[in-house]
Amino acid sequence: MADNVQDNNEISQQDFIEVNPLLPTGPAEQLFVAGASVFEITVFTPPVQRVTILAVNLPDPDTFGPFDSYIATLLSPGSDEPLETLFLQPTADSQNWVASTLLSFGGTLPNINVEVRPVGFERVGEVILEGPVFP
Repeated sequence: MADNVQDNNEISQQDFIEVNPLLPTGPAEQLFVAGASVFEITVFTPPVQRVTILAVNLPDPDTFGPFDSYIATLLSPGSDEPLETLFLQPTADSQNWVASTLLSFGGTLPNINVEVRPVGFERVGEVILEGPVFP
């Protein structure tokens, strides 16, 4: 019995992680691209909320126009202001783009969605990937 209690406590001491797909939209609907959002609440004290955005198989940003990078904007439905804007960085092979940030919320977490867009030269392109982050 004591082993059972210890096992349950160990399980409860794990990070909470939620992974959601990001789906192509707009000018990327016909491309073979995908993405994922990862939301994690750590067991650190105080807890830390980490969001990671991964865009898979993205072409060069200039495929969508005069752009040289990608951003991911974290949004809470009903809010006019973004929670955070992340500048995605290409991986070594330039096929995947990734960004991560730490969020801090007191109390109840809001729903969080993400939109990925090409950017550059003081322009912001159309949304090419979108989906939920939390819940």
